[in-house]
Amino acid sequence: MPAPALPASTIMLLREGPDSVEVLLLERHARSEFLPDLYVFPGGRVDPADHDLADRVSGISAAEAAARLDGIGEDEALAFFVAAIRETFEEAGVLLARRRGESGLVSGALAAELSRHRLALQSGAISMREIVEAEDLELAAECLAAHGRWITPEMVPRRFDTLFFVAAAPRGHRATHDGVESTDHVWIAPATAIEQARNKERQMILPTLANLQTVAGFGDVESAIERSHQRTIVPVLPRIVGRGPERRLVIPESAGYPLGEELLALA
Repeated sequence: MPAPALPASTIMLLREGPDSVEVLLLERHARSEFLPDLYVFPGGRVDPADHDLADRVSGISAAEAAARLDGIGEDEALAFFVAAIRETFEEAGVLLARRRGESGLVSGALAAELSRHRLALQSGAISMREIVEAEDLELAAECLAAHGRWITPEMVPRRFDTLFFVAAAPRGHRATHDGVESTDHVWIAPATAIEQARNKERQMILPTLANLQTVAGFGDVESAIERSHQRTIVPVLPRIVGRGPERRLVIPESAGYPLGEELLALA
């Protein structure tokens, strides 16, 4: 009997680099229980408390969130957006939020000041709601473009049903790894990250590589996000068929991933 796939969210945080967009990758701690030493996007599982923060989400309604995450109901959809924003703050110190009544996102200075709560938030000593209410914040869910949905294969004992989002890094926010769950971070062009994975310079799992492919080659963040808004969210449950040199990866063609044998070899 396959283990249940727990709901999770992750964000491909983008900024404009010298020649193309750059994406933020975090290196998981070598002693991490999950994905040690691998480079990943900031993210994690959807917690029960994320559902309770739906009243502090701005920009989209529960119905709109469900429409963007085709196949996920209104009672669940906003929690994926909340989890993505919370995890990105916990793991990278970037906060996609605004003070209530204001149009712009919080300043980099405020995000840096609130970052002192990151470890307490991870340990459960403080809740995201406490931070949000103390600073009178709303979570800017409209900044997130739904990009993909990957489900861990059934033979894996620890499984996740993960929504991938794309968002622009807020101006003035300084991304930093937390030193606990992650020990390094890098802003890198997606094509460069894929090349480094090919050369065994950085370790990544297949969903990371596949999603990097879909944001490679964009010259500006706005174009990359617009393309994400145009994507159809098709659940991807990878299957490997065949043996030896004949093995190949099978995912739905409609999911919009330019996968090839090379990515299967890298994973």
